Amino acid sequence: METWAQVDGADHFSMSAQRIVDYLNAHTPMSDWSVSRVAGGEQVHVHVHDEGLLEVGQRVPWDETFCIRMLRGASRFVIDSHDDPGYADHPDAVGIRAYAGFPIKDDDGSTFGTLCGVGAEPIASIESVDTELIELMGELLSSQLAMSRSADRERRAAEIAEALAQRDALTGLTNRRGWDMFVADAQQRVDAYADPIAVAVIDLDGLKALNDKRGHTAGDELIRRAANALTAVAGSGDRIARYGGDEFAVLSNNVAVDELPVHFGIFMDAMAGHDVQASMGFASTGPGESVVATFAKADADMYANKQARSVSR
Repeated sequence: METWAQVDGADHFSMSAQRIVDYLNAHTPMSDWSVSRVAGGEQVHVHVHDEGLLEVGQRVPWDETFCIRMLRGASRFVIDSHDDPGYADHPDAVGIRAYAGFPIKDDDGSTFGTLCGVGAEPIASIESVDTELIELMGELLSSQLAMSRSADRERRAAEIAEALAQRDALTGLTNRRGWDMFVADAQQRVDAYADPIAVAVIDLDGLKALNDKRGHTAGDELIRRAANALTAVAGSGDRIARYGGDEFAVLSNNVAVDELPVHFGIFMDAMAGHDVQASMGFASTGPGESVVATFAKADADMYANKQARSVSR
């Protein structure tokens, strides 16, 4: 029986992407190749050969890239950006002289990202680049992505259902074991596809004082109110867990980094509406980063906010 960690679809796409960028690096005049992801208004480099002009996890505003110009009709293969009307005025043309790009489609037909290569020097001629091979590899990556997503969808449906079945007795939310399963799934998707993942940590204010003053029944009621508030505003891409004691965690999928304050602010507003005072911290995860480490950042941010709120009161 497969374990949670065996994720064939994601693994296969990762291996395919890495083999392609390694091959193109060795057989084309471009020094840097990448399979990138476009999400939340950013281009993020996911699979890169070595690291020079491009780095794993490097984020660039999508509207400021060579690749968006390529998708809008500029040349897919550029001998010298200084001489190409589609790129000559681009600020990055100072450092990027040669360019090749091809779109990668997600399984729903949307733009997943690009297969792209760049070089700090112009190339001798277009004949020095096998343009048909690069286009074929881009098409193969789109096909591999569709198959990987399909395989993952079946696996994830069963495993997310298993995670959701791990219930906290007091609140009915997912418990710590289920949360760990959410994190394992998210890590696979970050590593393979750079799916946007963010984590928030929420800690209730004054639970110990309430327990001491009015008893644990009142404390339990506060925890339940918090859980109900969080559940009421959660979207389809949000996973909520009672992490332990008076601490809750939210894992959110496909939220742009610049939208996170508003997104997680909705949860805080909901709790305030249920007469629950709490402190929150959040952080996002990118390629080459650990979701567990992102939780730790969110947790540290939460404690900093709690301290700041304590001082201001």
